Amino acid sequence: MRERILIHGAETLADYELLEVLLFYAIPRRDTNPQAKALLAAFGSLGRLLQSPQAKLKRHGLTDRLIILLELPVLVARSLMENDDDIPLQLSNAPALMNYLKGTLQRMHEPTIGLICLDSNNSLITEKLLPASSNLHSFHRLIAQHLLSCHATAAIIVYYHSRSPATALAPEIRGLKLALQTLDILLHEGILIGDGWYVSMSESGLL
Repeated sequence: MRERILIHGAETLADYELLEVLLFYAIPRRDTNPQAKALLAAFGSLGRLLQSPQAKLKRHGLTDRLIILLELPVLVARSLMENDDDIPLQLSNAPALMNYLKGTLQRMHEPTIGLICLDSNNSLITEKLLPASSNLHSFHRLIAQHLLSCHATAAIIVYYHSRSPATALAPEIRGLKLALQTLDILLHEGILIGDGWYVSMSESGLL
């Protein structure tokens, strides 16, 4: 398989073959083909497998070493998108936004608030993480300062692993939206996201 990649390129491999190669480096001297096919059958696609939370991967019998290995492709892809000035990460549509959030969610183990800063083309500038223990109102000044310092024209607020329902958090988001309007900064969206679920406040009519 390695010779095939070197000669013809990895793009010639099917998803189960790519996964088979990844598993081989964590489980040497064993045929990883059956496990690769079983994992793809369980998760539905290679993308879903690579972006699944650690707890779900462990339920399917994956070791810590395997889980770390499977996290690396996603982290590398995210780093390329976030840091390549020639290819800015566009978050102007729901699928792109949710893919980004799922990638960030993998690194979160406690409730956290994410401030996503966007430019006028809805390209990602940066994301700042805030503690979720305080009311969002107490962060208004900090949020405004950060958005202005990175020259953002729009923002999205994300509650990772939220312990409060969207209906309870919506007034905080609406208050921030009004505060940012005075700075000519748009608040596009408020999202709650956890393992296997998300709630869009704009889609729910709460924003």
